[in-house]
Amino acid sequence: MKAPVAQKIPHAIIQHNQTRIDEYHWLRDEHWQKIVAGDLDFKNPEVLAYLNAESDYKDAQMKDSKVVQEQLYQEILSRIKEDYQSWPVKKGDFLYYYREEKGKNYPILCRRHGSMDLPEVVYMDVNQEADGKDLYMFGPSVTNRANTFLAYGYNLTGSMERSIRVRNLATGQDSEWTYHNSTGSILWIDDEHLLVVERDEQARGKHVYKINIHQGPEKKALVFSKPDEFDGMFLSLAETTDREYIMVYLNSGSSQVVYVSSRAAIDFRLFAHGTDDVVFSLDHYLDGDSDDFYIRTNLHGANNFQLYKTSVNQWEQEHWYLIQAESSTLSLTDIHFYNHYLIIEQKNNDKALDELVVQDMVSGTRQRVSMPDEAYELDFSGDWDHNATMVRLDYSSPVMPSTVLELDLKTVQTTAVYTRETPNFDPEKYEVRREYATARDGERIPVTIIHNKGLVKDGSHRALVYGYGSYGYGMTAGFSSKLFSLVDRGFVYATAHIRGGDEKGYQWYLNGKMRHKMNTFNDFIDATEYLVKQGYTDKGQIAINGGSAGGLLMGAVTNLRPDLFGCVVADVPFVDVINTISDASLPLTPPEWEEWGNPVTSADDFDYIMQYSPYDNVQAGDYPPMLFNSGISDEQVTYWEPAKMVARLRALKTDENLLLLNMNMHAGHAGASKRYEWIDEEAFNYAFILKCFGMK
Repeated sequence: MKAPVAQKIPHAIIQHNQTRIDEYHWLRDEHWQKIVAGDLDFKNPEVLAYLNAESDYKDAQMKDSKVVQEQLYQEILSRIKEDYQSWPVKKGDFLYYYREEKGKNYPILCRRHGSMDLPEVVYMDVNQEADGKDLYMFGPSVTNRANTFLAYGYNLTGSMERSIRVRNLATGQDSEWTYHNSTGSILWIDDEHLLVVERDEQARGKHVYKINIHQGPEKKALVFSKPDEFDGMFLSLAETTDREYIMVYLNSGSSQVVYVSSRAAIDFRLFAHGTDDVVFSLDHYLDGDSDDFYIRTNLHGANNFQLYKTSVNQWEQEHWYLIQAESSTLSLTDIHFYNHYLIIEQKNNDKALDELVVQDMVSGTRQRVSMPDEAYELDFSGDWDHNATMVRLDYSSPVMPSTVLELDLKTVQTTAVYTRETPNFDPEKYEVRREYATARDGERIPVTIIHNKGLVKDGSHRALVYGYGSYGYGMTAGFSSKLFSLVDRGFVYATAHIRGGDEKGYQWYLNGKMRHKMNTFNDFIDATEYLVKQGYTDKGQIAINGGSAGGLLMGAVTNLRPDLFGCVVADVPFVDVINTISDASLPLTPPEWEEWGNPVTSADDFDYIMQYSPYDNVQAGDYPPMLFNSGISDEQVTYWEPAKMVARLRALKTDENLLLLNMNMHAGHAGASKRYEWIDEEAFNYAFILKCFGMK
């Protein structure tokens, strides 16, 4: 079967006195907003015809891999305990947990009153909610303090929109009303009133409404509206650990605004406004005469962050008092108060690892919590009760499945109380290493490497290198059972912790955004070449993978060094960068200007982005085999970006290597919502990688 050839219709774009021709602009259908919302009513039938042709071609080219896909599916499935029960979380007198049952795609939410020995109550079977629907995305979900009602969100298209409902936990009945067009940011004020963030026409939060759950949205009361000057920012809700105060956070790429209100009397007042990458987070501590906000911020250029405090009665910035100065090696990432203890989340910038420190607010003593592995993932979950002295941590490493640790704040000792069972997995077969590649400018790039024990570094092994490197989202070294289907076949699996993430602190992020963005791509290439130099793999034997902004990474590095890679898998890839960032009508564009630059107003930003925008840098020449995965209802990275990229690559590349567009017509940015469909997607990706290298 011949590959589809997209029609070329020249579309001239003039920007900063430069003209570029986008011959595949027509793939952006005029009905794209309806399409994102799940209504596949294309105005131009040729767009749908092209997408269907690409789908048929993809199926034909992967037909000979069906047996391998099924084998991989069964392997990945075999490492999942299909009948699974999570470790319970105590909320008041109730213990909450979820179960997964063999053959079912969604979790079953359960609770027991008082003890796990008492009868189970299923308060929501998500399988029943999703029955008959092609896609059902569940979440968020949160109970009120009395444990009498559950507020939850869902989406049926794959977009970012969430519809909100409330369930009576005593009767199992849902409210008669549904609140549509929410961002999904919800928060209980008390046991019968809920705050909901409503989206504007650009899909960003605009208003915060208070809802009486017995009356519904018809009688909603407006409690906050985003000022017009902050129109391009995203809006979300948060609360202090003791739930005494509620925060409205407005965020964009380099700005943040914080409003605070007492829970007792909702009245949001401006707390802090940061520009030029200045951000804030806060918690509340009340003990005796102390009634203070503690503020974590990088104000005044302290990009490893400092800690301030101020009275709740005088929170203007001139009253902030510095209590912990910036460290040169540790970056503060969050703070929490439980009982009379302050828990500090920090990042060891040299090791690129998360750490926890516990401070006794009475004695002033501090102690770091020790972790057992060289590389790991650590998440602080805390406790429902802010007076608790035992809190929960979620921990894993590349060879340790998800583990629940209980941290005793009095002794600062952890106890493992639960490890998720992973069948057909033997951690003794594998070796995990944290090494450092030297970037071309001298920076040390952390690389987490997993391989079979006894591996001889002779350059004969295939490798899969994963990366992201944007928005300050660091890639942690957690457990993922799927990847062992490749490692068991002799692959070296590596995660490159490149600039643009926050693995080495906030400055690591800043050094990979705006006009430092090329560092992200160069770091990935330099980390990959390090693996070659160390004998882990060789040029042309390397598969690479990344999604969303990591898909941008895939496109950029492949344009820069197509000879280095033997296979590319780009998930929901942000590849049409200059066009997207120049179009203010798209939902995510205005906030993105502070992440990438504004090519509309700045010729310098335009020129810089044009250096790496993948779609605009496709050239005539040989490219490795490439797979582009996308979802038709993705409003974060719209479907036409990968479609245009594939069309242009087909027209310009000079090789016969495989190039596929895998467009899911019932998914958005997050991909499949169903448990077993997720395994199908991973098996397909891995089968493509094996096909690239002639392996089974």
